[in-house]
Amino acid sequence: MIDAISVLEEMTADAVSVIERAAGGASVCSFTKSGVPVPGVKYAEGRWVALRELKLQGATPAAVAQLSATWRERLSGLHARDAGSDWLAYASGGVDALAEFHSRLAAEPWWGNLDHNP
Repeated sequence: MIDAISVLEEMTADAVSVIERAAGGASVCSFTKSGVPVPGVKYAEGRWVALRELKLQGATPAAVAQLSATWRERLSGLHARDAGSDWLAYASGGVDALAEFHSRLAAEPWWGNLDHNP
């Protein structure tokens, strides 16, 4: 049986690891302030933020559905505004992390079914 919190912690740790490797020890803010696009770092940061939000909301199927809708709406708005690559990567990271989290738990009978695919 898969434990939702264990999956969440594993995915969060992976996102942090990717951020640290991609940033080479520099703070993510230093890249943003310098104006250098870093979509790889921002993608991992978006994953991390979405997973942290999910943890705060209890990592339930309902929380995944609600957060997935919020992150998809955010990404859609960024596309509509023709936002920069960092913003698109950030929002895509969040959308993808929530979809991955759901897919890793979807086969568990206790997880439940969402009315839509996050």
